[in-house]
Amino acid sequence: MIASMLMIAPANAYSQAPMSEGKRQEARERYQAHLDKLKLTEEQKPKVDEVNKEYLQALATTRKSEASRLEKYNTLKQLRSTRDEKLKAILTEEQYAIYQDDQQERRKQLRERRRANR
Repeated sequence: MIASMLMIAPANAYSQAPMSEGKRQEARERYQAHLDKLKLTEEQKPKVDEVNKEYLQALATTRKSEASRLEKYNTLKQLRSTRDEKLKAILTEEQYAIYQDDQQERRKQLRERRRANR
């Protein structure tokens, strides 16, 4: 599933090396667990997959661009905002709340990993 990396795309995505197959599999598993947690309907699944696919394609384009780190960071923020708006229109209030909680938890984990690596 192309969207498997959605939930692990951190704020510093523009500086990351390509993922190994093992990391890619972990990402797929986390993404699938996230989808299971959201309990998407059959109608929602293709819509969510499409939003995630668009996000990942734009993310890849941004990562490959010659823009400065600041420009890439700002673009990434806009991409996340756009993705969130689209998902909010697809998901129920309860599902979107779960999505937001998961996003906050992932940001917290990322911050902790960064602090540990200093």
